[in-house]
Amino acid sequence: MSCRSFGLLILIPMIVNISCATKIKKIDMTEYVSSYYDPTTGLELNGQPEDVERTPFQLPKLIFRGMPCFCNNMTCGCCAGVNLTAINFNRRACTKFTYDPQEFAINMSFNMNEKEIFSSSLSAKNPPPVCIPFVYIPVITFCARFFDIHTIGTNLHACLDLETRVVNAPILILHFNCVKIGTEGISLSKPGENLTGLSSTSNLNEKDEIYDEVNFEQSDLDVTNNFNGGTTYSPEDEAAIGQLKY
Repeated sequence: MSCRSFGLLILIPMIVNISCATKIKKIDMTEYVSSYYDPTTGLELNGQPEDVERTPFQLPKLIFRGMPCFCNNMTCGCCAGVNLTAINFNRRACTKFTYDPQEFAINMSFNMNEKEIFSSSLSAKNPPPVCIPFVYIPVITFCARFFDIHTIGTNLHACLDLETRVVNAPILILHFNCVKIGTEGISLSKPGENLTGLSSTSNLNEKDEIYDEVNFEQSDLDVTNNFNGGTTYSPEDEAAIGQLKY
């Protein structure tokens, strides 16, 4: 694929240089500081640039915080609005998960606009990110990533990120508030806060991502009209987009 054609598929037009140049130039991310919002109130979340030193080859990241998860017994739901104006994409994304202490597993599902597009059971010990490719722009993926998982007895502490990735690089990262669920009830905390009496099983996600096929609605497919010439994929290539990847 030529650099020009590849650029037509990129979520953020300013980062086309990721495949066409040897160094990432200074990028203005101000257009994307409101990409996530509270789906209940409609209030935008204010993204902040990641405060770390980057190499010339690393893309910038915007970090969003403050969205709560809501829990009942062993089940929690974490939802956020995703508004990507560059591709005319505005959806409510929700990750619902249930902790099974008997199996030490997390039963989770990922919904967009109340439509379930992924469900699976994952090990509660270092579960891999679950990534949903955007069908006609496969370089864009939406990932639910668990991290900072701790257990004591039948209680589980877990944190969840919602990531918008471009060419598998996290660009827009939303940190939901962490949850502790189990026989001792429900409690919330900010990412990085320690809860007493909990032991860590893992705080890294080194396994490969899980990808699942997504059947987006026609309104989602219409975003291709924003790109001159549409996609460059053959029917055979398009049929392979979004296939489950381990």
